[in-house]
Amino acid sequence: MLKILTPFLLIAACIGLPATASNVVEEAISIGDASRIHIYSKAQEQNRHLLVHLPDSYTESNKPYPVLYLIDGGRHFNHAIISTQLLQQQQRVPELIIVAIANNDNMDHDPDRGKEKFTRFVKNEVMSYVDENYRTTGLNTLFGHTKAGWLTIELLASHPELFKNYISASAPLQYDEVDIYNKILANSKTEQTPEKSLYFTLSNEAEESKLYSDAFNNFVKLLTANPPKNLDWRYEFLANHTHMTTSIPALYNGMTHVFSSYQAPRFASYNEYMDFGGMHGMEAHYQKRANIYGTDKNIPENTLLNLASLLLNEGKTEAALQVYSQLTNDFPESAASFSGLGQVYNAMKQYDKSITAHRKAVRLAEELNPEWQQKRFQSRLDTVKKERND
Repeated sequence: MLKILTPFLLIAACIGLPATASNVVEEAISIGDASRIHIYSKAQEQNRHLLVHLPDSYTESNKPYPVLYLIDGGRHFNHAIISTQLLQQQQRVPELIIVAIANNDNMDHDPDRGKEKFTRFVKNEVMSYVDENYRTTGLNTLFGHTKAGWLTIELLASHPELFKNYISASAPLQYDEVDIYNKILANSKTEQTPEKSLYFTLSNEAEESKLYSDAFNNFVKLLTANPPKNLDWRYEFLANHTHMTTSIPALYNGMTHVFSSYQAPRFASYNEYMDFGGMHGMEAHYQKRANIYGTDKNIPENTLLNLASLLLNEGKTEAALQVYSQLTNDFPESAASFSGLGQVYNAMKQYDKSITAHRKAVRLAEELNPEWQQKRFQSRLDTVKKERND
Protein backbone atom coordinates (compact mmCIF):
# COMPACT_ATOMS: atom_id res chain seq x y z
CA MET A 1 0.00 0.00 0.00
CA LEU A 2 1.38 3.37 -1.01
CA LYS A 3 1.04 5.98 1.71
CA ILE A 4 -0.22 9.38 0.53
CA LEU A 5 0.20 12.42 2.77
CA THR A 6 -2.96 14.16 3.89
CA PRO A 7 -3.44 17.76 2.68
CA PHE A 8 -2.70 19.08 6.20
CA LEU A 9 0.61 17.26 6.42
CA LEU A 10 1.54 18.49 2.96
CA ILE A 11 0.80 22.10 3.93
CA ALA A 12 2.63 21.77 7.22
CA ALA A 13 5.69 20.39 5.47
CA CYS A 14 5.70 23.23 2.95
CA ILE A 15 5.35 26.17 5.34
CA GLY A 16 7.25 24.73 8.27
CA LEU A 17 4.61 24.81 11.00
CA PRO A 18 6.22 24.55 14.46
CA ALA A 19 5.85 21.13 15.99
CA THR A 20 7.07 19.39 19.09
CA ALA A 21 6.85 15.80 20.29
CA SER A 22 4.39 16.89 22.95
CA ASN A 23 1.74 18.47 20.71
CA VAL A 24 1.88 16.52 17.43
CA VAL A 25 1.04 12.92 16.69
CA GLU A 26 2.05 11.88 13.20
CA GLU A 27 0.01 9.15 11.58
CA ALA A 28 0.63 7.77 8.08
CA ILE A 29 -2.65 7.20 6.27
CA SER A 30 -3.59 6.27 2.73
CA ILE A 31 -6.19 7.85 0.49
CA GLY A 32 -7.95 4.72 -0.70
CA ASP A 33 -6.15 1.91 -2.47
CA ALA A 34 -2.90 3.24 -4.00
CA SER A 35 0.15 1.39 -5.32
CA ARG A 36 3.53 2.19 -6.84
CA ILE A 37 4.33 0.12 -9.93
CA HIS A 38 7.92 -0.15 -11.21
CA ILE A 39 8.37 -0.97 -14.89
CA TYR A 40 11.24 -0.92 -17.35
CA SER A 41 10.39 1.05 -20.49
CA LYS A 42 11.77 -0.49 -23.65
CA ALA A 43 10.63 2.56 -25.61
CA GLN A 44 12.59 4.94 -23.39
CA GLU A 45 15.26 2.48 -22.28
CA GLN A 46 14.97 3.42 -18.62
CA ASN A 47 13.20 2.46 -15.42
CA ARG A 48 9.90 4.24 -14.80
CA HIS A 49 7.20 4.01 -12.19
CA LEU A 50 3.47 4.54 -12.01
CA LEU A 51 1.22 5.52 -9.11
CA VAL A 52 -2.16 3.81 -9.30
CA HIS A 53 -5.21 4.69 -7.23
CA LEU A 54 -8.30 2.47 -7.32
CA PRO A 55 -11.88 3.57 -6.55
CA ASP A 56 -13.32 2.71 -3.15
CA SER A 57 -15.73 0.22 -4.70
CA TYR A 58 -13.13 -1.55 -6.85
CA THR A 59 -12.47 -4.60 -4.65
CA GLU A 60 -16.18 -5.10 -3.93
CA SER A 61 -17.38 -5.03 -7.52
CA ASN A 62 -16.76 -6.72 -10.83
CA LYS A 63 -17.46 -3.71 -13.02
CA PRO A 64 -14.87 -1.92 -15.18
CA TYR A 65 -13.89 1.72 -14.63
CA PRO A 66 -12.75 4.68 -16.74
CA VAL A 67 -9.12 5.71 -16.30
CA LEU A 68 -7.60 9.14 -15.65
CA TYR A 69 -3.94 9.36 -16.74
CA LEU A 70 -1.71 12.11 -15.33
CA ILE A 71 1.49 13.17 -17.10
CA ASP A 72 4.14 14.41 -14.65
CA GLY A 73 1.87 12.46 -12.35
CA GLY A 74 3.91 12.58 -9.17
CA ARG A 75 3.10 16.24 -8.64
CA HIS A 76 -0.61 15.83 -9.43
CA PHE A 77 -1.48 12.51 -7.81
CA ASN A 78 -2.64 13.80 -4.42
CA HIS A 79 -4.84 16.62 -5.65
CA ALA A 80 -6.29 14.40 -8.40
CA ILE A 81 -7.43 11.86 -5.80
CA ILE A 82 -8.99 14.49 -3.54
CA SER A 83 -10.67 16.34 -6.43
CA THR A 84 -12.16 13.26 -8.03
CA GLN A 85 -13.46 11.93 -4.71
CA LEU A 86 -15.26 15.21 -4.02
CA LEU A 87 -16.71 15.31 -7.53
CA GLN A 88 -17.80 11.68 -7.25
CA GLN A 89 -19.65 12.41 -4.02
CA GLN A 90 -21.61 15.08 -5.88
CA GLN A 91 -22.29 12.80 -8.86
CA ARG A 92 -20.26 15.06 -11.17
CA VAL A 93 -17.89 12.36 -12.41
CA PRO A 94 -17.90 8.56 -12.35
CA GLU A 95 -15.58 6.52 -10.18
CA LEU A 96 -12.16 6.43 -11.81
CA ILE A 97 -8.91 4.54 -11.77
CA ILE A 98 -6.16 7.18 -11.49
CA VAL A 99 -2.80 6.41 -13.08
CA ALA A 100 0.02 8.89 -12.47
CA ILE A 101 2.95 8.56 -14.87
CA ALA A 102 5.67 9.80 -12.53
CA ASN A 103 8.89 11.39 -13.71
CA ASN A 104 12.37 10.25 -12.87
CA ASP A 105 14.43 12.74 -10.89
CA ASN A 106 16.18 14.12 -13.98
CA MET A 107 13.04 14.50 -16.11
CA ASP A 108 11.01 17.26 -14.49
CA HIS A 109 12.76 20.06 -16.37
CA ASP A 110 13.78 18.17 -19.49
CA PRO A 111 12.97 20.58 -22.36
CA ASP A 112 12.56 17.68 -24.79
CA ARG A 113 10.86 14.70 -23.23
CA GLY A 114 11.05 12.82 -26.57
CA LYS A 115 7.45 12.89 -27.76
CA GLU A 116 7.51 9.80 -29.97
CA LYS A 117 9.35 7.62 -27.46
CA PHE A 118 7.13 8.87 -24.67
CA THR A 119 4.01 8.23 -26.75
CA ARG A 120 5.10 4.65 -27.41
CA PHE A 121 5.81 4.25 -23.71
CA VAL A 122 2.32 5.47 -22.80
CA LYS A 123 0.50 3.53 -25.50
CA ASN A 124 2.36 0.23 -25.59
CA GLU A 125 3.59 -0.07 -22.03
CA VAL A 126 1.60 2.04 -19.58
CA MET A 127 -1.89 1.71 -21.05
CA SER A 128 -1.32 -1.93 -22.00
CA TYR A 129 -0.23 -2.71 -18.45
CA VAL A 130 -3.23 -0.91 -16.94
CA ASP A 131 -5.74 -2.59 -19.28
CA GLU A 132 -4.24 -6.03 -18.65
CA ASN A 133 -4.09 -5.73 -14.87
CA TYR A 134 -7.17 -3.69 -13.98
CA ARG A 135 -10.82 -3.67 -15.05
CA THR A 136 -11.04 -0.75 -17.48
CA THR A 137 -13.80 0.48 -19.81
CA GLY A 138 -11.53 1.95 -22.48
CA LEU A 139 -12.82 5.45 -21.69
CA ASN A 140 -9.51 7.23 -21.03
CA THR A 141 -8.86 10.81 -19.91
CA LEU A 142 -5.47 12.56 -20.12
CA PHE A 143 -4.31 15.47 -17.98
CA GLY A 144 -1.16 17.53 -18.39
CA HIS A 145 0.18 20.83 -17.06
CA THR A 146 2.63 23.26 -18.74
CA LYS A 147 4.84 21.20 -21.16
CA ALA A 148 2.76 18.13 -20.37
CA GLY A 149 -0.27 20.30 -21.17
CA TRP A 150 1.21 20.93 -24.61
CA LEU A 151 1.74 17.19 -25.04
CA THR A 152 -1.87 16.54 -23.98
CA ILE A 153 -3.23 18.72 -26.79
CA GLU A 154 -0.62 17.41 -29.23
CA LEU A 155 -1.74 13.82 -28.53
CA LEU A 156 -5.31 14.81 -29.30
CA ALA A 157 -4.02 15.95 -32.68
CA SER A 158 -1.52 13.19 -33.45
CA HIS A 159 -2.88 10.12 -31.60
CA PRO A 160 -6.61 10.69 -31.08
CA GLU A 161 -7.23 6.96 -30.70
CA LEU A 162 -5.62 6.88 -27.26
CA PHE A 163 -7.96 9.06 -25.20
CA LYS A 164 -11.52 10.32 -25.25
CA ASN A 165 -11.01 13.30 -22.94
CA TYR A 166 -8.17 15.83 -22.70
CA ILE A 167 -7.50 18.37 -19.93
CA SER A 168 -4.64 20.81 -20.41
CA ALA A 169 -3.34 23.55 -18.10
CA SER A 170 -1.05 26.42 -19.19
CA ALA A 171 0.27 24.69 -22.30
CA PRO A 172 3.00 26.53 -24.31
CA LEU A 173 1.32 26.33 -27.70
CA GLN A 174 3.41 29.04 -29.34
CA TYR A 175 4.59 28.18 -32.87
CA ASP A 176 2.50 24.97 -32.82
CA GLU A 177 -1.11 26.08 -32.42
CA VAL A 178 -1.93 26.26 -36.15
CA ASP A 179 -0.36 22.90 -36.93
CA ILE A 180 -2.11 21.27 -33.95
CA TYR A 181 -5.44 22.78 -34.95
CA ASN A 182 -5.08 21.63 -38.56
CA LYS A 183 -4.37 18.06 -37.45
CA ILE A 184 -7.38 18.08 -35.12
CA LEU A 185 -9.54 19.45 -37.94
CA ALA A 186 -8.26 16.85 -40.41
CA ASN A 187 -8.97 14.03 -37.95
CA SER A 188 -12.50 15.28 -37.45
CA LYS A 189 -13.26 14.93 -41.16
CA THR A 190 -12.72 11.19 -41.20
CA GLU A 191 -15.75 8.91 -41.30
CA GLN A 192 -17.38 8.03 -37.98
CA THR A 193 -15.32 10.53 -36.01
CA PRO A 194 -15.66 9.59 -32.32
CA GLU A 195 -16.72 12.24 -29.83
CA LYS A 196 -13.86 13.93 -27.96
CA SER A 197 -13.77 16.47 -25.14
CA LEU A 198 -11.07 19.09 -24.62
CA TYR A 199 -10.77 21.51 -21.72
CA PHE A 200 -7.81 23.90 -21.52
CA THR A 201 -6.82 26.90 -19.44
CA LEU A 202 -4.38 29.78 -19.26
CA SER A 203 -3.63 32.49 -16.72
CA ASN A 204 -3.07 36.18 -17.52
CA GLU A 205 -0.38 37.45 -19.86
CA ALA A 206 1.78 38.90 -17.08
CA GLU A 207 2.02 35.43 -15.51
CA GLU A 208 2.26 33.30 -18.64
CA SER A 209 4.01 35.59 -21.19
CA LYS A 210 2.73 37.24 -24.36
CA LEU A 211 3.84 34.28 -26.49
CA TYR A 212 1.63 31.93 -24.48
CA SER A 213 -1.34 34.30 -24.59
CA ASP A 214 -1.09 35.08 -28.29
CA ALA A 215 -0.86 31.38 -29.18
CA PHE A 216 -3.82 30.51 -26.98
CA ASN A 217 -5.94 33.32 -28.36
CA ASN A 218 -5.14 32.18 -31.88
CA PHE A 219 -5.95 28.56 -31.05
CA VAL A 220 -9.30 29.60 -29.55
CA LYS A 221 -10.00 31.79 -32.59
CA LEU A 222 -9.37 28.87 -34.94
CA LEU A 223 -11.57 26.51 -32.93
CA THR A 224 -14.35 29.10 -32.81
CA ALA A 225 -14.25 30.01 -36.49
CA ASN A 226 -14.29 26.41 -37.73
CA PRO A 227 -15.04 23.95 -34.92
CA PRO A 228 -13.81 20.40 -35.52
CA LYS A 229 -16.59 17.87 -35.80
CA ASN A 230 -17.50 16.03 -32.59
CA LEU A 231 -15.04 17.98 -30.44
CA ASP A 232 -16.67 19.36 -27.30
CA TRP A 233 -14.14 21.98 -26.28
CA ARG A 234 -14.01 24.69 -23.64
CA TYR A 235 -11.36 27.27 -22.86
CA GLU A 236 -11.26 28.97 -19.45
CA PHE A 237 -9.19 32.01 -18.56
CA LEU A 238 -7.89 31.73 -14.97
CA ALA A 239 -7.03 35.35 -14.30
CA ASN A 240 -6.13 35.01 -10.63
CA HIS A 241 -3.65 32.17 -11.04
CA THR A 242 -0.01 31.85 -11.96
CA HIS A 243 1.49 29.51 -14.53
CA MET A 244 2.27 26.94 -11.83
CA THR A 245 -1.06 27.12 -9.94
CA THR A 246 -3.43 26.50 -12.85
CA SER A 247 -3.04 22.73 -12.58
CA ILE A 248 -5.44 22.27 -9.65
CA PRO A 249 -8.41 24.36 -10.90
CA ALA A 250 -7.82 23.10 -14.45
CA LEU A 251 -8.08 19.48 -13.42
CA TYR A 252 -11.06 20.11 -11.14
CA ASN A 253 -13.03 22.22 -13.62
CA GLY A 254 -11.89 20.13 -16.54
CA MET A 255 -13.27 16.96 -15.00
CA THR A 256 -16.71 18.53 -14.73
CA HIS A 257 -16.52 19.48 -18.40
CA VAL A 258 -15.26 16.26 -19.93
CA PHE A 259 -17.71 14.18 -17.88
CA SER A 260 -20.74 16.38 -18.52
CA SER A 261 -22.47 13.41 -20.17
CA TYR A 262 -22.37 11.64 -16.80
CA GLN A 263 -24.04 14.40 -14.79
CA ALA A 264 -27.72 14.80 -14.04
CA PRO A 265 -29.36 17.58 -16.07
CA ARG A 266 -30.38 20.56 -13.94
CA PHE A 267 -32.71 23.31 -15.11
CA ALA A 268 -33.18 26.85 -13.85
CA SER A 269 -36.53 27.24 -15.61
CA TYR A 270 -39.27 25.36 -17.43
CA ASN A 271 -38.05 26.85 -20.70
CA GLU A 272 -34.59 25.36 -20.16
CA TYR A 273 -36.21 21.99 -19.51
CA MET A 274 -38.22 22.20 -22.74
CA ASP A 275 -35.18 23.38 -24.71
CA PHE A 276 -33.43 20.24 -23.45
CA GLY A 277 -36.20 18.19 -25.04
CA GLY A 278 -38.50 17.71 -22.07
CA MET A 279 -38.94 14.19 -20.78
CA HIS A 280 -37.82 12.72 -24.10
CA GLY A 281 -34.57 14.68 -23.78
CA MET A 282 -34.09 13.36 -20.24
CA GLU A 283 -34.65 9.78 -21.35
CA ALA A 284 -32.22 10.22 -24.26
CA HIS A 285 -29.59 11.66 -21.89
CA TYR A 286 -29.74 8.68 -19.54
CA GLN A 287 -29.77 6.20 -22.40
CA LYS A 288 -26.59 7.81 -23.75
CA ARG A 289 -25.12 7.85 -20.24
CA ALA A 290 -25.82 4.14 -19.90
CA ASN A 291 -24.17 3.44 -23.25
CA ILE A 292 -21.01 5.35 -22.28
CA TYR A 293 -20.60 4.44 -18.61
CA GLY A 294 -22.55 1.20 -18.21
CA THR A 295 -24.98 2.80 -15.75
CA ASP A 296 -28.73 2.30 -15.37
CA LYS A 297 -30.66 3.94 -18.21
CA ASN A 298 -33.59 4.78 -15.91
CA ILE A 299 -33.80 8.36 -14.66
CA PRO A 300 -32.74 8.48 -10.97
CA GLU A 301 -35.23 9.41 -8.27
CA ASN A 302 -33.39 12.57 -7.17
CA THR A 303 -33.28 13.87 -10.74
CA LEU A 304 -37.03 13.39 -11.13
CA LEU A 305 -37.70 14.97 -7.73
CA ASN A 306 -35.73 18.06 -8.75
CA LEU A 307 -37.62 18.22 -12.03
CA ALA A 308 -41.04 17.79 -10.41
CA SER A 309 -40.24 20.52 -7.87
CA LEU A 310 -39.25 22.88 -10.70
CA LEU A 311 -42.47 22.16 -12.59
CA LEU A 312 -44.57 22.78 -9.48
CA ASN A 313 -42.77 26.03 -8.64
CA GLU A 314 -43.35 27.30 -12.17
CA GLY A 315 -47.06 26.54 -12.04
CA LYS A 316 -46.95 23.51 -14.35
CA THR A 317 -49.15 21.51 -11.98
CA GLU A 318 -50.39 18.91 -14.47
CA ALA A 319 -46.83 18.14 -15.59
CA ALA A 320 -45.67 18.05 -11.96
CA LEU A 321 -48.56 15.72 -11.06
CA GLN A 322 -47.55 13.34 -13.82
CA VAL A 323 -43.93 13.19 -12.61
CA TYR A 324 -44.80 12.82 -8.91
CA SER A 325 -47.39 10.13 -9.70
CA GLN A 326 -44.76 8.19 -11.62
CA LEU A 327 -42.30 8.65 -8.76
CA THR A 328 -44.70 7.21 -6.17
CA ASN A 329 -45.32 4.26 -8.46
CA ASP A 330 -41.61 3.59 -9.17
CA PHE A 331 -40.38 4.42 -5.64
CA PRO A 332 -43.20 3.35 -3.27
CA GLU A 333 -40.97 3.76 -0.20
CA SER A 334 -40.03 7.35 -1.02
CA ALA A 335 -41.44 9.80 1.53
CA ALA A 336 -40.20 12.74 -0.56
CA SER A 337 -42.18 11.55 -3.59
CA PHE A 338 -45.44 11.25 -1.64
CA SER A 339 -44.84 14.60 0.04
CA GLY A 340 -44.30 16.19 -3.38
CA LEU A 341 -47.49 14.57 -4.63
CA GLY A 342 -49.29 16.07 -1.64
CA GLN A 343 -47.88 19.50 -2.54
CA VAL A 344 -49.23 19.22 -6.08
CA TYR A 345 -52.72 18.21 -4.92
CA ASN A 346 -52.65 21.10 -2.46
CA ALA A 347 -51.79 23.53 -5.28
CA MET A 348 -54.76 22.07 -7.21
CA LYS A 349 -56.94 22.52 -4.08
CA GLN A 350 -57.65 18.80 -3.97
CA TYR A 351 -57.20 18.75 -0.21
CA ASP A 352 -58.37 15.22 0.58
CA LYS A 353 -55.93 13.72 -1.93
CA SER A 354 -53.23 16.02 -0.62
CA ILE A 355 -53.78 14.91 2.99
CA THR A 356 -53.74 11.23 1.98
CA ALA A 357 -50.41 11.68 0.17
CA HIS A 358 -48.89 13.71 3.02
CA ARG A 359 -49.96 11.13 5.62
CA LYS A 360 -48.25 8.44 3.55
CA ALA A 361 -45.10 10.59 3.45
CA VAL A 362 -45.13 11.05 7.23
CA ARG A 363 -45.52 7.31 7.84
CA LEU A 364 -42.68 6.45 5.48
CA ALA A 365 -40.45 9.17 6.94
CA GLU A 366 -40.90 7.81 10.46
CA GLU A 367 -39.37 4.55 9.28
CA LEU A 368 -36.66 5.68 6.88
CA ASN A 369 -35.93 9.42 7.05
CA PRO A 370 -33.96 11.66 9.45
CA GLU A 371 -35.81 13.71 12.04
CA TRP A 372 -35.53 17.00 10.15
CA GLN A 373 -37.34 15.50 7.16
CA GLN A 374 -39.99 13.99 9.39
CA LYS A 375 -40.69 17.46 10.79
CA ARG A 376 -40.85 18.97 7.30
CA PHE A 377 -43.33 16.40 6.02
CA GLN A 378 -45.46 16.71 9.18
CA SER A 379 -45.48 20.49 8.80
CA ARG A 380 -46.72 20.18 5.23
CA LEU A 381 -49.52 17.85 6.38
CA ASP A 382 -50.55 20.28 9.13
CA THR A 383 -50.59 23.16 6.65
CA VAL A 384 -52.93 21.34 4.25
CA LYS A 385 -55.27 20.35 7.08
CA LYS A 386 -55.46 23.98 8.18
CA GLU A 387 -56.14 25.21 4.62
CA ARG A 388 -58.91 22.64 4.17
CA ASN A 389 -60.63 23.72 7.39
CA ASP A 390 -60.31 27.48 6.79
